[in-house]
Amino acid sequence: MNILLLIDNLGSGGAQRQIVTLGILLNNFQQNVTILTYSEGGFFKQDVQNNGINHYYCKASNLFSRILKVRKFIRHGKYDVVISFMDVPNFLNNFAAIGGKSWKVITSERSSNISTFESMKGKIFSIFQRFSDFIVCNSYNAKQICMKYMNQYTNKLRVIYNPVILPLITSEYRPKQNNKINIIIAASYQYLKNPLGLINAVSLMSEDEKAKIEINWYGRADVAKGNTQAYDESKTLIKQHRLEDVIHLNEPTMDIANVMKSADVIALFSKLEGLPNAICEGMMIGKPIIMTKVSDYNNLVDESNGFLCDWDNPESIKNALVKAANLSVEQIELMGAMSREKAKILFSTELIINQWIDLTGK
Repeated sequence: MNILLLIDNLGSGGAQRQIVTLGILLNNFQQNVTILTYSEGGFFKQDVQNNGINHYYCKASNLFSRILKVRKFIRHGKYDVVISFMDVPNFLNNFAAIGGKSWKVITSERSSNISTFESMKGKIFSIFQRFSDFIVCNSYNAKQICMKYMNQYTNKLRVIYNPVILPLITSEYRPKQNNKINIIIAASYQYLKNPLGLINAVSLMSEDEKAKIEINWYGRADVAKGNTQAYDESKTLIKQHRLEDVIHLNEPTMDIANVMKSADVIALFSKLEGLPNAICEGMMIGKPIIMTKVSDYNNLVDESNGFLCDWDNPESIKNALVKAANLSVEQIELMGAMSREKAKILFSTELIINQWIDLTGK
């Protein structure tokens, strides 16, 4: 089967990571996979090349030219299925189907941001979803939102969780290095990811409590587009509260799995999420989790494997951090084992790829 995957670029974002992961799985399942992108960003380009997946870059000088070029690429490609992630690629995928098609169109709604659906662009894009054969959500929470704002397409909606493929992990885990709970966050520096809320929460901790934890955040500030305000404010706030020895802001890394393996706890403090890759990966690696009540949090975390908190309540975040800071080595290991068991059930690659193959084959 010839399958085209459409995404804006191969940058370091969550949707980009997941479409590359899907491409690798489909390729391993003996499908002929091609990825089409139309903007700059090559963080995952090496992964695509290493797995023998075809990649084409559709360069265009303006939006109108891009629409026509992508449409031509799809209509002349002799594909059996075209799968797109994110709102603009979904629109381009649907637009290419106008005038009739012989291939299957599958779009994917990966956002739980209600404002996206309520915006004028979102309302226009939803009209074009009539050309989709299926609309895949990566969480049940996202499906509920889609049912509210696109109820005319309820029969097209499906939920498929993100698969988790871990690379070779070579790092060794040593619990509570430096007698601290080491917490890793893998997320871009955006207000949506709530770095300021985390910093304010840590500032509420006593000096003894602060001494028990170390937090490393790995992510990107979109310097190319000038979107560094959240990062800049975070650095200023860390300095203001004298937390330089507690919270460290790092560049993104291709080796995040090994970084996670060396940590005691994986955390996320977002306001909104589709299905958070970092949490899924942290669970599969076998780590206790701290997360805000976003996405399918009730399926991911309970008292057996982590702590939940409210993104907009620094006191709630502080309480979760204090609980984590007081974990014993035995508790860390037990909660990590529970995370691993949950992950094997929820994110099994065999289960998820069979769901995608079933969808593409109907």
